[in-house]
Amino acid sequence: MDNNKLIEYLETFGALTSKDKLCLIDNVEFKAYKAGDVFLHTGKIANQVGFIIEGVFRYFFYDGQGNEITSYFMSENQFVTNITSFNEYTFSSGTIAAETDCLVLIIDRKGWELFAEQIENWNSIISKITSKTLLEKTNFQRRLINQDAKASYLSLLEQNPSIINRVPQTHIASFLGITKFSLSRIRNQIANK
Repeated sequence: MDNNKLIEYLETFGALTSKDKLCLIDNVEFKAYKAGDVFLHTGKIANQVGFIIEGVFRYFFYDGQGNEITSYFMSENQFVTNITSFNEYTFSSGTIAAETDCLVLIIDRKGWELFAEQIENWNSIISKITSKTLLEKTNFQRRLINQDAKASYLSLLEQNPSIINRVPQTHIASFLGITKFSLSRIRNQIANK
C-alpha cells in the first residue's frame, strides 16, 4: 500500500515539493480498522487525524433521551477526526466509529505539527480542505432541512452513493432524521418506479 492517494488529494489544494512528499511518507502510518472499531470516543481529545484509503466512518452522539444520532459519514479520500477537538484540545462531543472495515493513513499530532513546520503550503492546503468540507456539510444539512424525507434520501444517494449500501439502514435513517420504517418505505417507492 502506498501513500499516493493522500499526496494526490493534498495536491488538488496546493503544490508539494519532492521534499514535502518524503516528509509526509516518513511520518504517516497505515492502520486497519474493523467494522465497529472506535476511532475517537466521546469525552476524549482527538490526537490524530486519519486519511481514509478504504471504508466508511460515522460520527454520532446521543441526544437528551439517549437516542443515537448520526451526524456525519466520512469515506474514501476524506479526513477522519473531530477537527474542533484536534485543533482546540477539547473533549469530543461525539464518537467516530468504523461502519465498515477501513484502511486509514494516520497522522499523529507530532506529525501534523512537523508538517506545519516543514511543508510550506501545509497550513494553506489544510485551510482549503477544512473550508471545502465545512461548506459541503453545511450545504447538505441546509438542503435536508428544506426537503421532505424522500428528497433528502435522494440527495444523499446523489452526493454519497457509495455510502448507502455499505452502512446499516438505521444509521442512514438517523442521519436523515427519519425512522427506519420511513426509510424502508422511501426505498421501496424508488425501487418500484
